[in-house]
Amino acid sequence: MNPSDTLAPPRTRDSLRVGALTQAEIAALSKGRAEPEFLARRRAEAWAYCEKTPFPARTEELWRRTDISSFHWDAVLAAREPHPSVASATELPAALRVEIGPKEERSALLVQVDSNAVLIDRDDELANLGILVLPILDAARAHPALLERYLGRTVRFDESRFTGLAAALESGGAFVYVPDGVKVPRPIHLLFSRQTPDLGTFPNVVLALGERAEAAIIEEYVSHGEPGVGVNVGATEVTVGQGASLHLATFQRWGGNVYHFGTERVRIARDARFHWTYTALGGKLTKLDLEMHLDGEGTEAKFSGCYFGNGTQHFDFHTFQNHNVGHSVSDLLFKGALRDRARMVYQGLIKVHKDAQRSDAYQANRNLLLSERARADSIPSLEIEANDVRCTHGATVGQVDEDQLYYLRSRGLPRPEAERMIIQGFFEPVLERIPAESLRTIVTAAVERKAAA
Repeated sequence: MNPSDTLAPPRTRDSLRVGALTQAEIAALSKGRAEPEFLARRRAEAWAYCEKTPFPARTEELWRRTDISSFHWDAVLAAREPHPSVASATELPAALRVEIGPKEERSALLVQVDSNAVLIDRDDELANLGILVLPILDAARAHPALLERYLGRTVRFDESRFTGLAAALESGGAFVYVPDGVKVPRPIHLLFSRQTPDLGTFPNVVLALGERAEAAIIEEYVSHGEPGVGVNVGATEVTVGQGASLHLATFQRWGGNVYHFGTERVRIARDARFHWTYTALGGKLTKLDLEMHLDGEGTEAKFSGCYFGNGTQHFDFHTFQNHNVGHSVSDLLFKGALRDRARMVYQGLIKVHKDAQRSDAYQANRNLLLSERARADSIPSLEIEANDVRCTHGATVGQVDEDQLYYLRSRGLPRPEAERMIIQGFFEPVLERIPAESLRTIVTAAVERKAAA
């Protein structure tokens, strides 16, 4: 990374390493940030849980195909001094300015570099509508009761070592709240970035829509290849109120040195609509739980996802469509391409509870292998306890269609260009659903670069 493209580097807390922290150092983190009592208590309780809870091993079903036993947590920095804030997007590093697109496409922008927000840019009308877009710490100070209603309620810290770390070492993150009956005019953009070598980042994202509220939110993770090894451990909690509508676009494009672990969970109330557009292109290793819980009748949940791996990238996704009540619909399509020695593991579960009659659920995972050494393990599954449902699932793993290649080459296209066109067409149904034109252009260009590599 060009030094001119970074913010001024404040002093790193070199003594704070994830593998060697103490309760006293956790308490010092809370004190240094002047956290409200409930946030400091949550951090301390989460670290106490981490101290007695091992990292997941390959003996666990969801970790059988992803081995992290050799990872050196002692080498990962747990925190750093905050970066200075900037007054406008024009003062951000050039690489980040490219990511954010024109101002007229968004209602709000929150940019985090490493462990803290450096820019919050909100339209004035949001305050008049009661819409909040804040870092977690700012929300805890200004709206403690409201934040406490949502933080840790959907993703608990005592679920795994990783959810424990996300809570115990929480740094930055964002709280977005849309009151009842309010429609956000344009997308809200949350951009999380990295630039410090060997740093662990731990963003907690909390998104809450009240009854009949409407919003589009972009959750983006990006870095541009800082040296060393990076780790991101996060938790995203989404609440979609009764009759509300949310389009969440998540875009992960870390540099090739980053390990990404996360739990992203959505709870959807009666008559609400939720559409999740998910794209994963970056990182060295990605391990994610992506869950949609349908909690009310009339609920509709849609997931349109894609991933593209090359080199030795490793993706491990677990999706969960949980129909807690009947007369609800979920639809999941996850498509990926892999080249070189990249590997993808997909484990998807549709669960329909015994009282969730008249549920309608669909799950499909499609994989395109672009080299002989690439590998995709796809394991879709159903767990049906009701008897009046419509549930289907399937998975495919295949090579580029030779008939399609022949058709394109017969019209004068060389094989590499013909293959790129097929890959672009494979991903197009997902990419066209991204809610901001500038981000859609960036993501499409990133996919095309990978296809051309």
